[in-house]
Amino acid sequence: MIKTLPFLFVLMLTATGIFAQPNLAVRQIKIGNTYRETNQFKEAERALMSGLAAVRQQRDRYWEGVAYENLGLLYRDMEDSLQAIRYIDSALRIYQQLNLDGSRLAMQQLGESVRKIADSYAGIDIGSTGVKLSIVQVTLGREGRYIYNIIKDSSINANFADLTGSASEAAKTAIRELIALINKQKVSENHIYIAFSSGVLQEVKNKRMNPDSISRVFTEVVKTAMPAYNRPIEFLTPDLEARYTNIGIVLPRFKEKSVSIDIGGGNTKGGYYNNSGNFESFSLPFGSRFLTMRPQDTTLPENIRSELTMFYQKPGIQNKKEVFFLGGIVWAMVNMLYPEKANADYIEFTPADVMSFKRYASGDFEALINYSADKVNRITDPELALKARANLNATQNTFTAENLRRGALLLAGIVRVSFGGVGRSLGASTPGWGGTMPPHEGLLASISQLPVQHQRQLSLTTPYMRAPLSAYNL
Repeated sequence: MIKTLPFLFVLMLTATGIFAQPNLAVRQIKIGNTYRETNQFKEAERALMSGLAAVRQQRDRYWEGVAYENLGLLYRDMEDSLQAIRYIDSALRIYQQLNLDGSRLAMQQLGESVRKIADSYAGIDIGSTGVKLSIVQVTLGREGRYIYNIIKDSSINANFADLTGSASEAAKTAIRELIALINKQKVSENHIYIAFSSGVLQEVKNKRMNPDSISRVFTEVVKTAMPAYNRPIEFLTPDLEARYTNIGIVLPRFKEKSVSIDIGGGNTKGGYYNNSGNFESFSLPFGSRFLTMRPQDTTLPENIRSELTMFYQKPGIQNKKEVFFLGGIVWAMVNMLYPEKANADYIEFTPADVMSFKRYASGDFEALINYSADKVNRITDPELALKARANLNATQNTFTAENLRRGALLLAGIVRVSFGGVGRSLGASTPGWGGTMPPHEGLLASISQLPVQHQRQLSLTTPYMRAPLSAYNL
């Protein structure tokens, strides 16, 4: 009889509901978390609040902490950071009181990530033609994934690669203006990356100028405008630029079977992953601006065609079926031929499209502008039309008729000689990313400055930052 008393006592307690209510409360908390994971937020909130009330009534501190934790996750997923922090901090206090170090540390890290919900990062590229700025805002979205949006972009033509006194002063003025824009967005100095493009480096070397001297001068310009900025303003190499470009525009699933190519103003560079998984870059010493051609030329010079043919023979390129293009001339082509796709993240095109663009650009420049403007005027969505018109205006402000013609000839030559084979898929990342200009070296380089947690969960919301850096061998 004595041996059966504990069993009977347990049965009596269960029958009176003393154990039943906590079990129901725990089930409510678990059900609430399941609702959260399936994005049924109203049901999740209702279940979690019910479970929280029950465990508080029962004075079960552990499950009270769990309920707070799950409510914090719920409001994080609902993008209500204030409520999320409130409940996460409540869970943290309970876990501290219960000496649950693992749970306490997890809540500290979660709270820090939510508080950093609107970190911003800025990149300035001092390029051959323009000085360009983009500011990336990092926000915490559903399921703890980081979302990346362009909140500001700007470009100021300085033609710095001319390397004249006036070009240098124009670039300095542009940098000061762009830093003023960064300051208005209150971007932390350690979240800013400023660099010269590899196209500028090429011209500096061609003219036997001292890169270190130029770097020191512009570092002082930046420090005067932003005293807390403590990085030197250095030159990106073609290899590094190609790596950043590949990170920015190639999805991981295409990494092994694709090649990325950036047609800049001063040079053309790109890269791909070989069969061993290592990144191989390439660089060609000509771009859309610095191209030795006569106004009457309708094809690329023979020496450039020969270089492109030799380039195509590079091991590993011939079997790549996906080609991702980047660069000002590609951006211009997309803006002018496809204004109705201004909100698209990515546009596929054919070699025939590129040849059509070359034909338009080699003819009457005004006729090309009118053709594009007519396509914009036929867009029925007012917001889309506004964006398409802004893209077209930006293109006109960036390219002269001659620069557009040269760039179109170069793009056509690259596609015809190197990437126009049967079975190729050609594509360009487009202005649909939220900006009015293509991504640039400073912006793409700034990806490497992101905290580790941002690198690992790089969102798919923009075409230029689609892949976690862990997907690449850097």
